[in-house]
Amino acid sequence: MQNSHHHFPGVESPAEELSVRLDRAFRDGQSVASLAEAHAISESQARRLIRRARHERIQELDLDHMDNPAEFKRAGAAEKILAPTPAPERAVRKARRPEGLPAYLASLYETPLLSREQERHMFRKYNYLKHRAAALRDKLDPDRPKMKEMDEIESLHQQAVEVKNHLIRANLRLVVSIAKKYVSDHDALFDLVSEGNMSLYRAIEKFDYSLGNKFSTYATWAIKKNYARAYNNRVRQEARFRTSHDEA
Repeated sequence: MQNSHHHFPGVESPAEELSVRLDRAFRDGQSVASLAEAHAISESQARRLIRRARHERIQELDLDHMDNPAEFKRAGAAEKILAPTPAPERAVRKARRPEGLPAYLASLYETPLLSREQERHMFRKYNYLKHRAAALRDKLDPDRPKMKEMDEIESLHQQAVEVKNHLIRANLRLVVSIAKKYVSDHDALFDLVSEGNMSLYRAIEKFDYSLGNKFSTYATWAIKKNYARAYNNRVRQEARFRTSHDEA
């Protein structure tokens, strides 16, 4: 009976496993020559395996974005969109730190609030960076992806992550202010803030800045909707538990 080799989803072949291991070691600073020698393969084989693993990682990057052809495809778009965040036209009011907050929450109030103009600039930049990275990724040759192109994709993605992190920091106090209104015997502030943060992350991904709305309006709706859903789920679970208990 002939043996057949099957590749199961989630199970790496020896070549794939070696590819991932070489890529990780290369990113940690080991040279191609030393990796080739350690694994008894040629340098060209080592480079090919590293390139393959890197290509796979790039395919997994989250590059979904809100496209805006009117702005993104305009002549000189990159120079304008990727420019530094403008200073606010008017002095932005410093957020007052509420009394009695734990230190890790109080520290959120150190990041300045964004003006409407700054907010629009950052959301446009965030989506444009992902747009550029996605366009480059679509052109990669899966059999021979070029290192220079993969460098650029990863750089654009990292810049997008940094912009998103700034947007998160500038809006975390919004999560705290909403969460404080939902604290109850069932829901501690820390749990509500954690849950609200997840809603905030998703809201940043889904927000269409080109419509002209303020992000805080959209994020507030998303966070409250999520809290309401969680509350309704708990009520249903408690009702089922009481019904089961009564029947028993």
